[in-house]
Amino acid sequence: MAFIEKLKCGILVWCGLAAAFGLISAVENDAMRTMPSITYPQQFSAVSALAGEFRVVFANLLWIKAEQYHHEYLIKHRRWTENKDLMSLLEIITTLDPHFVEAYEVGAYILAKGYKDPRRAVAYLNRGIAYNPDAWELHNIAAVMLVRLGDLESALKHARLASALCRDPFYKTRNLRLVQSILRIISDRHAVREKTPHADI
Repeated sequence: MAFIEKLKCGILVWCGLAAAFGLISAVENDAMRTMPSITYPQQFSAVSALAGEFRVVFANLLWIKAEQYHHEYLIKHRRWTENKDLMSLLEIITTLDPHFVEAYEVGAYILAKGYKDPRRAVAYLNRGIAYNPDAWELHNIAAVMLVRLGDLESALKHARLASALCRDPFYKTRNLRLVQSILRIISDRHAVREKTPHADI
């Protein structure tokens, strides 16, 4: 519990700093609007750029905290996917840095297994994929979860994307096997329907 309290205090401090950066940025942007129009080849707000970089740095610092808490959790618990307390931290990380693929991966498993809510997990993955369309890992996890939900067509789409985007030979082979497995399930399902033509009535 002491770690959680320290973590909460740390988050509040960093959120305060983030709010301060945001306020400074807003004030600066307002001042920029009232200034006479000056054209530069690449006009930009230095403070806004700094605030953007700060969000990514903050997300990385929170990820380090999340990993520390995760390892402490594993000392007493076997299944890391049941660590529900980690989810709120992962939500903050992915909000600060929507391109933090690892956080989406971990969060999806916690939602699916810890919260027993695979639909919410798929929605979380879809959010991650919207920001990271080339992240084959997110497509792979989405495919597996969609198979469990029975949405084989969507699962196949994600599995094929995972296979096409993956560059690592080992994981590419695994993704190809996933595609073949989904195709086999679809084929078996069609075969069952053909044998029982009145099944859908």
